[in-house]
Amino acid sequence: MNRGRMVGFGRLRSVALAVALGALLAACADGGGGSGTKGGDDPLRVAFFAPLANTYVEATTKGMQEVAKKENVKITRFDTGFDAAKQFAQVQDAITQGTFDAFIIIPLDSVGLVPAVEEAIEAGIKVVNTDLVLGPETTTSNPQVKGQAGSVVNPPSDRADRMIEGIVAACEGLDPCNVGFMAGEPSFDFEQEVKKRLDDLPNSQPNIAIKAYQSGHGYVAQPAIGITQNMLQANPDLDVLSISSDQASAGAEQAIKDAGKDGDIRLVSSGGSCPAVAAVKEGRWFATVIDLPRTEGRLGMQIAVDAVRGELKGSKGLNPMDTLDRDPFVTKDNAEGFACEWEG
Repeated sequence: MNRGRMVGFGRLRSVALAVALGALLAACADGGGGSGTKGGDDPLRVAFFAPLANTYVEATTKGMQEVAKKENVKITRFDTGFDAAKQFAQVQDAITQGTFDAFIIIPLDSVGLVPAVEEAIEAGIKVVNTDLVLGPETTTSNPQVKGQAGSVVNPPSDRADRMIEGIVAACEGLDPCNVGFMAGEPSFDFEQEVKKRLDDLPNSQPNIAIKAYQSGHGYVAQPAIGITQNMLQANPDLDVLSISSDQASAGAEQAIKDAGKDGDIRLVSSGGSCPAVAAVKEGRWFATVIDLPRTEGRLGMQIAVDAVRGELKGSKGLNPMDTLDRDPFVTKDNAEGFACEWEG
């Protein structure tokens, strides 16, 4: 999501004012708006802000809906795309509507979105972030904004460590091991953490050479095809290609096949999606790092509900990976028995 940390608070606020009147028109409502007052049988109103045209986010929504059905919650979804300024404006506009009890947010700008979240908290709205951190710290799952209800994230530093470990494992027995890496949105917290580790990796692993780093796949397959083609043309000797999403890895695999290099390049992906697990089982991909988007949605919604109902004391930070009783990688040796949560 190459957009957002470069957008300062003042600029974001001005953008928000410019589009505030129309932002809610872009929302995709699951249950309609609220009145701002509730009787005993009235549902809780939760707004969800995220890039909706994404299979990972679809799985997060399903997890939220599992809790919503049991807890009498109406969800209104705001499609932010990969646009941090738009998300900031949508959050501010939703605050002014006065109809929501809680916000669940996948933050596109971990630091730049904080002022809007602080406004929401001041207005009495309970706020939970999932998937990406909300605040400057990349090593914690805990909420970072004062008064925030909760945070459900696999810390970016941990996610980056797993990606690097996957690359090192794929390079075992290769000297030299020529590596390419493809990022989605390089301003994202975990993408930045991966880049730092990639820059240092040859110092700790002398057999590894980082031959290519490109970004822009946007966590979908189609752009990854062209990016992979460019990488292979410039670096025909790649041994390992690591990609920060399973969706993009599917596109990269197609480009590798088209180049006649099927079986020559070890593909290390991230997401643990159902198609990725199948590819690993079949030996087409070397590994995929596990993510749990449906669990994130379920845990995030439960925190929001408990906070609105006064059942949450203080704030709560959860790492969805703590629910995983196994190795955080899916490899051909351990793929059996892993229950994937989403369609990559």
